[in-house]
Amino acid sequence: MNCFELVYGLKVNFMKSKLGGVGVEQISIQHFATILNCEVMTIPFVYLSLPIGWCHKKKEFWTGVVDRVKRRLSSWKGRLLSMAGRICLIKSVLCSIPLFYLSLFKMPVGVANEIVSVQRNFLWGWGSDGRKVAWASWKKVCEAREDGGLGVIDLRIFNLALLGKWIWRLGSDKGGCGRS
Repeated sequence: MNCFELVYGLKVNFMKSKLGGVGVEQISIQHFATILNCEVMTIPFVYLSLPIGWCHKKKEFWTGVVDRVKRRLSSWKGRLLSMAGRICLIKSVLCSIPLFYLSLFKMPVGVANEIVSVQRNFLWGWGSDGRKVAWASWKKVCEAREDGGLGVIDLRIFNLALLGKWIWRLGSDKGGCGRS
């Protein structure tokens, strides 16, 4: 670590660092953590806002994503925006918030339905508390603009496309490092 600090001019903050290991005895990890003056990491943990060591097939894994979508697409914002503004916000939220998760894990159907429900209520609700009127089916809303839809991304298809990208990359990369 001293060599790293000298070469790169960076200093490792061991008070913020945690040490973990896969296939290593807990006694060894504890010994090295004591030497480095840092904590021992426990599984599951969160890394780059992504839960590591949790089951991605359970709804609890996706609660952070669903909550962030709900916060961004809250009903009070819907009252202040036109229909075009709501569509634009749905598209931008859908492309940004769950993208990291969707590119790594297959989303359960229940989670996808919950996010679509939030989007539907935001689009058609107009900030009202009563019954909402849907002026078109969600399938039509998700069609391309050239085909008469609104161009909102279908979450399930988007998720499969992002996962399919990994299969394509694994099959097409000769060196396995990302570039051929």
